[in-house]
Amino acid sequence: MQICLMDETGATNGALSVLAARWGLEHDEDNLMALVLTPKHLELRRRDDPKLGGLFVDFVGGAMAHRRKFGGGRGEAGAKAVGIKGDYLPDVVDATAGLGRDAFVLASVGCRVRMLERTPVVAALRADGVPRG
Repeated sequence: MQICLMDETGATNGALSVLAARWGLEHDEDNLMALVLTPKHLELRRRDDPKLGGLFVDFVGGAMAHRRKFGGGRGEAGAKAVGIKGDYLPDVVDATAGLGRDAFVLASVGCRVRMLERTPVVAALRADGVPRG
């Protein structure tokens, strides 16, 4: 997959090259979308509209923290859909994991979740966010 790859960390450790190799990403300087390695996280940016900001995975703050603290937990639709009842916590395969929001909620209530994502950029963003969660 071709995308503009940018490193804003100031490091010379080759982390961006390792990331690109892991996810099969090729640098395309002319691509409007950029995958940017910042000192805090990996994010996706639209290069021609910087006011939009970057898209990154954050399970600790923002909407996900609120959902974890005040959401329905076992009462959420996803939890009901996988059959959580009483002490029964199934192992779940999320075959359309995206940024991992639903899987995060299921894991928060105690399910073991395996996430699959076919889009390399989305999978890279999620993989970057999971250790911080």
